[in-house]
Amino acid sequence: MNLKDILVHIDNRSTCPSRLEVAIRLAAQQQSLLTGIYIIPHPHFVAHQQNSQELAVAAEQRFRQATTEAGISSEWICIDSLKSTLNVPNALNLHAHYRDLLVISQTDTEAPDRTIPDNLPEKAVLGSGRPVLIVPYAGKYNHDFKRILMAWRGGPESARALHDAMPILRTASQVKVITVQGREGDEAYQSHEADICKHMTRYQLPLSCEKRVSGPLCVGDMLLNSCADSGTDLLVMGATSQSRRGYQILGETGQHLLKYMTAPVLMSH
Repeated sequence: MNLKDILVHIDNRSTCPSRLEVAIRLAAQQQSLLTGIYIIPHPHFVAHQQNSQELAVAAEQRFRQATTEAGISSEWICIDSLKSTLNVPNALNLHAHYRDLLVISQTDTEAPDRTIPDNLPEKAVLGSGRPVLIVPYAGKYNHDFKRILMAWRGGPESARALHDAMPILRTASQVKVITVQGREGDEAYQSHEADICKHMTRYQLPLSCEKRVSGPLCVGDMLLNSCADSGTDLLVMGATSQSRRGYQILGETGQHLLKYMTAPVLMSH
């Protein structure tokens, strides 16, 4: 089954064009509807010289032109934070609940934007209830997602990520599954005889599989190295979470990849 309904965050940051291009390519590949969502920020976060309504209209025009030229079906959603009382993460998560996939950008900490919280990717992964495709803010990569690295560690997060990514995996020309045992161990690594690659062969995917121990490297760096070595177009992984001071945050590997990713990452929580 294909992805039928993709949601992409549209804003005025320099990362928006690459994010939209990825979303359009994926929508064309999956023959899905692409919905652009624009959130007019609360006036408190807007510079006085900016006209929020004009920026919203211009963003819609760019979105409609790009999707029309690509020949894909599209819809547009515009939300006013002041009128709706929804901030950017809440608005994205709310509408992602009704879609198959959310596409956003990695945060560029060197180009801060008061209208977009720095932890938006983390908030989306933890709160959308859907797979989130995070596009790097810099670098060059293949938008067709033909070479995919699937990070498997066992547990519900990995199982969810595999299920969520299957429509994309089935269009790939190369799927590499890597099971990494971290420095502090991983019970799922050796505790049973189940083999995820044995399951995945039933889908006739072009598979290669390996198990590795991270050693002195953290799991995030090992995955990034594996992406570079194999020319990965897309990394798929389950995102674990932990509690800190009463708040839910991403686990160490998820946070590391959100900070240092070099290729698009599909995360499921």
